[in-house]
Amino acid sequence: MKRLALCTALWLLCSCGLAAPLTGRNVSPGVGRALFEVRTNGTDLVPMTVLFPSDDEGRALPGPRPAVVFIQGGFVGRSRYEWQGEALARAGYVVVLPQHQLDLAFFSIEYGQAARGLLVAPPPNSLLEGLVDPARVAVAGHSLGSVVAMKLALGGGFAAVVLEAGFPDSGDAAKVAAFTRPSLSLAGDLDCSAKVASVRAGWDTMPSPTALAVLEGVTHYQFTDADTEDRQRECVPRAELTDAHARISQAMLAFLDAALSDGTVGEPALRLVPGATVEVR
Repeated sequence: MKRLALCTALWLLCSCGLAAPLTGRNVSPGVGRALFEVRTNGTDLVPMTVLFPSDDEGRALPGPRPAVVFIQGGFVGRSRYEWQGEALARAGYVVVLPQHQLDLAFFSIEYGQAARGLLVAPPPNSLLEGLVDPARVAVAGHSLGSVVAMKLALGGGFAAVVLEAGFPDSGDAAKVAAFTRPSLSLAGDLDCSAKVASVRAGWDTMPSPTALAVLEGVTHYQFTDADTEDRQRECVPRAELTDAHARISQAMLAFLDAALSDGTVGEPALRLVPGATVEVR
């Protein structure tokens, strides 16, 4: 009886309470939002926000579609990046944002792989079933999240990587030198936290094909939903938040559309982003 009770408890722990919705709710025209839960490390139950192209009733539009795993910055809630997810979803992408412990992705890097697993091997009959093309999944992250995004890309399974206001871990230098997937480094020229010189130094370690896009007038927290922290630190942006968001989204899509279709960095489209200084190799 004790053995049966133990087995039952383990079964409940591993299989019950996992959210796998059939539909979502619309958060803006053409964009649905749903909350999934994924078990990892045996006991960790990880909430994951999924944004996807939807019809008027919150049902996912048919796939297979390209996708992005987005890694939150340090001590920045993942909801503050949902604007990026919505912009990508409007353009046809599926985006998943895992919730890391204490909002620090560095201490639970495996959550990013769990998020990829949710996309490419979703729960049966959930809205994600058949929605994502496993060969077209990218990983992106902001600030500390970009360090983690690069580590995830180096671990395999991702077709491209975007580093926003960040750079690879110097401890990964040997692996980075052998990286073969397309990469994009995005920086704001007025970023007081991840200064352009630091982002460029990190980008200099990235092998081809890679692009660096520096956005004029943009600060660190303009990659999130508000630039309040920048202004409190007297790191005042010259770009309005809506304009910064539009240019960040345009750069992301220019890169991802190319990287996930033909393995290039989308140089022609990147050079069309207003106020962007672009370097490619």
